[in-house]
Amino acid sequence: MSEARAGYFDLDYYKRAEAMALQWWQLGEIPAEKMPAAADRAACEALIYAEARLIDAARLNEWLALFTEDCGYWIPTEAEGADPARVVSWEFNDRRRMEERVERLLSGRAYSQIPYTRTTHIYSNVEMLVAGPDTMDVFCNFLIATNRAGRPGSRAGWNFFRLRRIGCAWRIELKRVSLFDADLPQDNNSFTL
Repeated sequence: MSEARAGYFDLDYYKRAEAMALQWWQLGEIPAEKMPAAADRAACEALIYAEARLIDAARLNEWLALFTEDCGYWIPTEAEGADPARVVSWEFNDRRRMEERVERLLSGRAYSQIPYTRTTHIYSNVEMLVAGPDTMDVFCNFLIATNRAGRPGSRAGWNFFRLRRIGCAWRIELKRVSLFDADLPQDNNSFTL
């Protein structure tokens, strides 16, 4: 996504990440020429459902393999909009930070996750838009049921995925997790959303 030094975001990356998500707020009906072919839609749906399943199974190395080398993982502190260059984010991780996060969570020394938060991700209202010859934008609502140390909880909101076709496979270039209550104090969100 960015030509900046590997593993680091430049200002252009932030601007494009914001623009990608904002287009969904301004979009009414998806134009017919932007609707994906059935095979691409099926493959992209399978990818985001696999992404959720791997998180829930705590198979985080396999989850990470679903992302491109120049990926981003963004959780803004605002449910709508949010310019990542000007607004603090709960997280805005490049591939390097995602790898560090997965390593820490799997190490057994991530004390904020002892015991680990169990999750069930439910994705619904999946919409797709062809963004380019080898790119697809996916928007979906989510509900994440959680349980940590016998304390049930939930998170809700919407996800934005920018997917890129690499060879025959689709991979996640950007995942934006927009929590419904992102502007309110958060409980322990150190697990993978």
